[in-house]
Amino acid sequence: MPGDEARALRLRWLVMLVPAAAYFFSYFHRVAPAVVAADVMRAFAITAASLATLSAIYPYVFVAMALVAGSLVDTLGPRVTLALGVTAMGLGTIVFGAAPVFGVACAGRLLVGLGASVILISFLGLAAEWFRPREFAMLSGVSQTVGNVGGLVATAPLALLVEAVGWRRSFELIGGLTVLLGAAAFALVRDRPEDSGLPPVNPARPRAGSLREVVAGMPAIVGNARTWPPVLAAAGIFASLVSLQGLWGVSYLAAAYGMPRVRAAGMIAMLSVGIVVGAPLVGALSDRWLGRRRAPFLALTALYAACWIPLALPAAQLPAGLLGPFFFLMGVASCGFVLVWACVREVNDPARVGVVVGFCNMPIFFGFALLQWMTGLLLDAHWTGTSARGVRLYPPAAYQAAFLACGLVALGALAGAALVTETRCRNVWRPAERAGPP
Repeated sequence: MPGDEARALRLRWLVMLVPAAAYFFSYFHRVAPAVVAADVMRAFAITAASLATLSAIYPYVFVAMALVAGSLVDTLGPRVTLALGVTAMGLGTIVFGAAPVFGVACAGRLLVGLGASVILISFLGLAAEWFRPREFAMLSGVSQTVGNVGGLVATAPLALLVEAVGWRRSFELIGGLTVLLGAAAFALVRDRPEDSGLPPVNPARPRAGSLREVVAGMPAIVGNARTWPPVLAAAGIFASLVSLQGLWGVSYLAAAYGMPRVRAAGMIAMLSVGIVVGAPLVGALSDRWLGRRRAPFLALTALYAACWIPLALPAAQLPAGLLGPFFFLMGVASCGFVLVWACVREVNDPARVGVVVGFCNMPIFFGFALLQWMTGLLLDAHWTGTSARGVRLYPPAAYQAAFLACGLVALGALAGAALVTETRCRNVWRPAERAGPP
C-alpha cells in the first residue's frame, strides 16, 4: 500500500541512523590513539613498541572475529548484535580512560575491539533487509563515508577535547555516549520491516548461514588464486595508512615540524577528508564511468605508494605549507583499497558473498596489527635516549625509518594491484574454480 511504502521509506533511514552512528565510533577508535599517544605513554611509562601493541589489540580482535561476527548477526539478528557490540565498545572505552595500569588499559582496548568487530556487518545486515539490492552499494559507500568522518573527528576535534579536559576524561565521556547509543539500538532498531508491521523489502533474501557453513565455504575462496592479489593490495594500503593516520602521524609532525598537537592533528585529519571525498568517487569511477576494476586500483595504489617518499626520505621532506594538500591527496590515493570487496566478490562464487567479506577482513586487519607492532619496534630501535616528562622523544629519523617500512609495504600493495583480475564489473567465477565443499 502507498501509505506503508511511504512509512517504510521514512522509517528505514531512522533504523540506519543508529548503526551509522555506531560505525562512526568504531572508526573513531581505530585512529584515536594517534592523538593521545604521548599521554598514554606518559601515564603508563611505556615505550613506542608497547603503545603499538596496545593499538594493535583492536585489529587482532577483528581478525579473530571475522567469521564469528557474521554468524552472530545471522543467529541473534543485527539489532541485538549491534546493541551488544556498541555497549561493549562504550564500556571498553570507559575502562580504557579509567585504567590505573597498562594491563587494564589493554583489557579496555580488547573490549572496544570486540564491540567494534560486529558493527559494520550489523550495518550491512540491516541494509540488506531494509533496502533493495540495487541500493546496497550506495549504503556500503555511506558506511565508509560515515566511518571516515569518525576518523576525522578522532584528529583535531579529539585533540581539542583532550587539551580541554584531559585524555582520560575525554575517553570516559566518549564511552558514556557510546553506551547510550547501545541503548538506542535496542529501542529504535528493528531487524526487518515486518517487525514494524510493514511489508518485506526483500522477502526471498538468503541467510548467511551458521559459523560451520561459513567456515565450510572458506577453502574455495582461499584456494582461488585470483582472490589474493586484491586482498593483499588492500591489506598493504590499509595497514600503512592506519600506521600514519592512527598511530604515528601526529607525533611525527611534532618531532619533524615542531607542530603543537592540535595543529598536527588537523594536518592528519586531511587524510580522512581525502577518503571521505575520494571513496564514493572511486566507486563511481570504477562502476559507472570506466567499467573496470584493475585500472583504477593500480593507478591509485601507484600514487599512494609514491606519497610515502617525502615521509620516508629526509631529502624529500615537504615544506610545512604543503602538508595539508599532500595528506588530502594521500587520502584520496588510498581509496583504491575500497575496490577490494568488488574485486574479490567478482572472482568467487556469488553465493558466498558473506564468506568473502569475512575472509577479506582477516588478512587486512592482521596486516594492520602486524605493521603497527613493527613500526613501534623501529621507533624504539632509533631512540637516542632523550625523554621529556616521562615520555621517550623520538627523532625525525626514527619516524622516517618506520615510514620507510610503510612505503615498502605500499610497494608490495602496488605489486598486488598489478595482478588483480580485470572483471569488467561482472562476476567471472566458474564452478571449476571451487576448491572447497559446495
